[in-house]
Amino acid sequence: MTYQEAAEHAFGQAVSFDPQILRSYDHDLGEMPRPLMALIQHRPHTVVVARSAADVATALSLAKRYDVPVTPRGQASAGYGGAIPSRGGMVLDLSNCNRILAVDADKNTVDVEPGVVWEDLSRALAPHGLDNRVCPTSAPSSTVGGWFAMGGVGIGSLRYGSIRDSVLEIDVAGLDGAIHTFAGADMEPFHQTCGGLGVITRLRLACRPAEAILPLAVRLPDAAAAARFLETLATTPAAYSASLVNAGYCALRAQAEGHRPAITSGFLVSIALLAPQADTAAIARLASDCGGEVLDDAVAAQEWEGRYYPMRIKKIGPSALVGEFFIPFEGFAATSADLTAALPDDAFGLEAFAVRGGKLAVLVYILDDAKALLYPLRMAKAMIPLRLAARHGGAPYATGMWFSALAKGIYGPDKYERIARLKTARDSRDLLNPGSIGGPWLPFLPIISLSRCILWGTACLAPLAARLSYTRRRATKHPGATA
Repeated sequence: MTYQEAAEHAFGQAVSFDPQILRSYDHDLGEMPRPLMALIQHRPHTVVVARSAADVATALSLAKRYDVPVTPRGQASAGYGGAIPSRGGMVLDLSNCNRILAVDADKNTVDVEPGVVWEDLSRALAPHGLDNRVCPTSAPSSTVGGWFAMGGVGIGSLRYGSIRDSVLEIDVAGLDGAIHTFAGADMEPFHQTCGGLGVITRLRLACRPAEAILPLAVRLPDAAAAARFLETLATTPAAYSASLVNAGYCALRAQAEGHRPAITSGFLVSIALLAPQADTAAIARLASDCGGEVLDDAVAAQEWEGRYYPMRIKKIGPSALVGEFFIPFEGFAATSADLTAALPDDAFGLEAFAVRGGKLAVLVYILDDAKALLYPLRMAKAMIPLRLAARHGGAPYATGMWFSALAKGIYGPDKYERIARLKTARDSRDLLNPGSIGGPWLPFLPIISLSRCILWGTACLAPLAARLSYTRRRATKHPGATA
């Protein structure tokens, strides 16, 4: 029996070899130039739409038997290449593994399949008096399993940390078709590795009581003041979530939506407090001590209600280069100043989320056009924020395929070595999401990974790219771009 015959026998209409369908699975949210994509086999040969853990186990057994690479995929709502094939093969679509399996209101936990969407989970938990501890800004589309596989932080991270801090237990399917349960430290290798060691089929999450949220908005005069404010806010008992945007981001968003920007200089901090414990007078005093002020309630409500739509600014791009990194509070002001100096001619915005432990997850959006002739050169700008942040104690946000060469710095040496040992033991032929751990090898030079080539190339091109500002439909130069 051939591979295609075996797949059709096992999955029937849930498997496809149709070129039109395969084309829709060869990319993610990122916009990579065609010459770069041509270096990998990014279009799968097969798509299997799994509907259960048993389907996942069967698909992996089939992949092992016929030596077929497998790329797990949720909603592909990230842009790091973690859900893109690098050697063709099978895409295992987990979006239909979307059942909420059990809610334990006494223990504040929920068991879910990996394809459950965060916003749907929040609605399902509400009748039980529970809600998500953390969730991404892409909650209307992002899946629980996908966010764990990428290692996300976002809304709620000021109080609860990363997604890893809220996952209590996982089930993982391997190439042998067996499903094993992991908890505690045993889960660690499966966090951030994009399915490179196995496919997650169930997660148990810790939830929070569904307390009312009180939003506040505060304007701070500069990055140093914003960092001081967040550092103290993190010790406030009622603090649940905090994000900040610079005036440049507010200007771009206002242009995209057709209204006046909320601020024209400095930083806007959007705060979510647990209403029963909220002390707004204390927050106002803290803002004043940092040289800032509490803004109108309407601004606070607008920021909180719009928390799930950060990419609205792409409307005026029509694309955006994104640089994403972690930075300690104490390194934020210097990094912000360096960004202003490094990108003086670009319309860009900065958004950040405060994370428990005294750091920020920062996204820098640089407007561009993925179809423009010089876009492949200007892409090097996306690495400029990461390199500037590294000078001040920062680190890359995630790996995926494109940044897998930075994995040791992201995971830490101990975790990296553990992952490498497990990869050899569980997947010696590199069938599980090849390229997500170590990076895919260049077809014409198989001793160098594509990820390493990207890092070297962007380092060389960054000085030139910084001088190639995108001008067509560019936003009007705005005051306080990163002040």
